[in-house]
Amino acid sequence: MTNIQFSMTKECPTPDSQPGRAKENSPPIYRWDTESNPGKSREGRQNSCATAKRAVLRFALILFVLLPISTCLAQNATSGSIHFQAIDIYVDAKDVPLAAYQLEFKATNGNVKIVGIEGGEHPAFKEAPYYDPKAMQQERVIIAAFSTDANLPKGKTRVATVHLQIIGDQNPGYSVKLAVAADAGGNKTPADATFEERTKP
Repeated sequence: MTNIQFSMTKECPTPDSQPGRAKENSPPIYRWDTESNPGKSREGRQNSCATAKRAVLRFALILFVLLPISTCLAQNATSGSIHFQAIDIYVDAKDVPLAAYQLEFKATNGNVKIVGIEGGEHPAFKEAPYYDPKAMQQERVIIAAFSTDANLPKGKTRVATVHLQIIGDQNPGYSVKLAVAADAGGNKTPADATFEERTKP
């Protein structure tokens, strides 16, 4: 491709070129000339491409640095405060000594994540209950425990405590559902499962 360059040449008019004007009072005449320079055209295109590539790389680098920062700021802006809550789980088998239980605990609303589970108050259930960490999906968990101790709890007893991480200012709701309770002989027994939100001291 031929590069067309323009140059301006100054010419002084003559009486023949501008009749009716005196030579000394006539303004100069400018003429535009064209010049071809293929080498400079090729070099100019190369320089333009290099400049464009550098601009694209700088823009990509800016996005790479700023995008994670903006995403983090957006998450912090929408997530709200983070606090923790302990939920005590109770099973009441009335007058029957409680030897085993299985129940489901879950949060019914709010941004909640289960972060820990500990055992109960009675020595028979002092150890943390059984649960599947992979099945502990955010706001829901199934726990179970059994004891072969001779000394088993009767009546309402705290069998576990679930520790939660709560994100945001919304107060979550909870539910607990007893699947089964059994006595020392392995026989099913009627029982109730309840929960209480532990208050901070």
